[in-house]
Amino acid sequence: MKLKTTIILLIAAVIGIIYVFLYEKKQVPQEEWARMQKKIFPYFKASMVKKIELNNEQGKVVLERDENSYWYITVPQRLRADNSEINSILSDFEFMSKIGSFAPEEGKPFDLKDYGLDVPKTSITMYTGITTSPDKIRVAGPQDKYTVFLGNKLAAGDNVYLKIGANDEVNVVPGGILEKASKNILDLRSKWVFSFDEEAVDLVQINTNEFELVCERKGEFWRLVEPLDDLADLQIVKGIIKKLKDQQINYEDFLSGKTDDLTMFGLDTPRFTVSVREKGAMQSVIFGNSLDNKVYVKRLDEPTIFLLQDSILADLSRKPNELRDRALIRFDSYGTYGVNKIEIKTANDSISIEKALDLDWKITQPVKLYADQDTVKNFIEKIKTLEIVDFVSDKPADLSTYGLQNPVFEISVTKEENRELAKFLVGNKLPDGHKCYVKRVGEEPVYTVPTVEFYDKIENALLAFRDKLVCEYDRDLVRKIVIEKPDRTFLCNKTGEEDEEGRMQWALSKPVQTIADPDVMNQIVWDLSYLKAENHVVENPEDLSAYGLDDPRIKLSVTYEKVAVQMPEESEVDKEENSIPERTIETRTLLIGDHVVADNDKVNSYCMFDDRDIVFELSWPKIKNFNAELVPTRIFSFLRSQVKGIALRYENEDIEFEKRNNMWEIKNSEMEDLLGREVDYYVRVLERLKGDYIEQYKATNLTQYSLDRPRLTITVSLENGDAALFIGKKKDAGGYYVKNRDSDYIYVVSADSIIELMKKEKDFSQKVAGALPPLKASPGETPLGTSPHGKPESKGVHGGFH
Repeated sequence: MKLKTTIILLIAAVIGIIYVFLYEKKQVPQEEWARMQKKIFPYFKASMVKKIELNNEQGKVVLERDENSYWYITVPQRLRADNSEINSILSDFEFMSKIGSFAPEEGKPFDLKDYGLDVPKTSITMYTGITTSPDKIRVAGPQDKYTVFLGNKLAAGDNVYLKIGANDEVNVVPGGILEKASKNILDLRSKWVFSFDEEAVDLVQINTNEFELVCERKGEFWRLVEPLDDLADLQIVKGIIKKLKDQQINYEDFLSGKTDDLTMFGLDTPRFTVSVREKGAMQSVIFGNSLDNKVYVKRLDEPTIFLLQDSILADLSRKPNELRDRALIRFDSYGTYGVNKIEIKTANDSISIEKALDLDWKITQPVKLYADQDTVKNFIEKIKTLEIVDFVSDKPADLSTYGLQNPVFEISVTKEENRELAKFLVGNKLPDGHKCYVKRVGEEPVYTVPTVEFYDKIENALLAFRDKLVCEYDRDLVRKIVIEKPDRTFLCNKTGEEDEEGRMQWALSKPVQTIADPDVMNQIVWDLSYLKAENHVVENPEDLSAYGLDDPRIKLSVTYEKVAVQMPEESEVDKEENSIPERTIETRTLLIGDHVVADNDKVNSYCMFDDRDIVFELSWPKIKNFNAELVPTRIFSFLRSQVKGIALRYENEDIEFEKRNNMWEIKNSEMEDLLGREVDYYVRVLERLKGDYIEQYKATNLTQYSLDRPRLTITVSLENGDAALFIGKKKDAGGYYVKNRDSDYIYVVSADSIIELMKKEKDFSQKVAGALPPLKASPGETPLGTSPHGKPESKGVHGGFH
């Protein structure tokens, strides 16, 4: 080449370099440009690096990154690398800035030996895989490889000398990079037994001397495919995967020295071989002998042996049945949200329960009825939590043995667009009745599950799931209540008037003529207006005597106005002509029979309406309300402020109190420590005294109740006369006969109330001062418009009777 041509090319090259320098500088802000020039590698990114060669006093280590961004040591042996360690080294180079730099200057001595860089002990070469063309001038941008040499640490501080490739310039950089680059292969290798993403694992295999256990992910669930085919417990499998992922090797637990003889460690015939598959790649680990509380372990793809805590063996020792899913069925739903239909099929019949557009559950087959919302919701929750008790047979030869060849029931749960969520078969009950056989549709194994709150619901599903609302009306439109008992009949009509407290008044014409107790009447009307059965028992019973309904112990009839439902009219004229809704009079009679359990008042009772053919159960609090006394049972009608004196006359003792100047005094006694508040409390008990019920409305023979010669007579002196109370003999353990002198009624009053009245003189003087016991609310004192039984305020959503 001619000299002239050479000079021209050199000038062009210089111009190109100046242009590129000025152009590159122009493309970034001045501050950014200055910052980049301080970096060791301005265009270096950790993510570029595919391979690293590290040389230090420990030897040579070569690392390579795979397509999943995992780092592997390939020299001196193939091992998984500690990704965090390698990425930390690369990150240091990406963000490393020069603290200072030295370069040879003409006429000044410069010896790399002074910096430990003449024969550097540590070097790192990082390969990016970026292709560069040797025929092009490259002054900026990433390189295909980066080589650095690390020298001595500075005498002061923690910095270190660094040289880049063949460049003689010496840089001063933070000394942390020297510590990271000086690590040996044990420092750089992964300390995790397994390396995988938990969510990406689709197979777990555990081989033992007894069996091969294989679990495989199928969609959202896991299945046990060896040594049997069944659903696996999702949480247990996930728990095993998590524990495998969390297994970490302590630094000192890597075995050094010769480990080729696997027999020494029990790894030639391992106790367990555990394999995990992630994205098609298998990782396998074998477990050998135990040493103290540790066990020898080796990965099949790595040559080294290490120790782990032997607590992991408990999870690996699980038997196949321990990994099986104990939940009979699994589907996701929050309560019944997402569930639209339940079907219960038998050999001859089928019942369908569907969610309507208004979100109410309704029975649609074999008849159209409202379903009981709570029963349906509870049943769905029940089958979702139905747990397998016994794994009866994995490959049954004869399903008829379990009543599953022609199943007793087939139950299916579906959601929108008839997408099936779950389906299973139900067979016979076991002899003890506590369990029954079940089988998932499309699968072989037979199991048992508990029958409680499950089998009883499907045995007579039409009764179990139908609406438990058996009576409903507008309580404001009630006209008459009739209660018939063996010994008396109450006939009660609404008067249309209210008492001073705003409660509707009811006129009793039987058994006596009086105004009925408004609180008791309010409770009865309230309970009946939205009456829900506890359970439906039987439809079309052949023998009413089995339930005590052929001769019921109580008949309760309610008469009310029923407003006909108005249909949309075709014209305004029709609307005006039919503006008043049509009302009819309807009477319904509730029959109350035997207790469900004999000789126990606090259990449900069998009941039915005389215009229906279904026997159902009502709770004892409802029955107690219906059996209450309708005649007012308050014994006295005075006010405490009117009381001027009290006299208690027993057969052998009289006690008299007199109020003077608003203070109580005891007469004919030398008592000096009378507690006046005890007398006030006694008056309060008398004022609020109520009978539990009335034994006789017309006293004909006081002798039979010991009321002709009472055990205690209480006389109350009032401003306008006296009132007297006679306490006779005990009726039973629960009550006494009591009579107001000015009334024909003979009451039965609870024994607890009478005990508070049968006081002696010392009871008013020797009590310890302090708070008196609170008076219990008397029966029937529930405020008007409230209900202790949870009756909702509004009318039912179904409008009418069921």
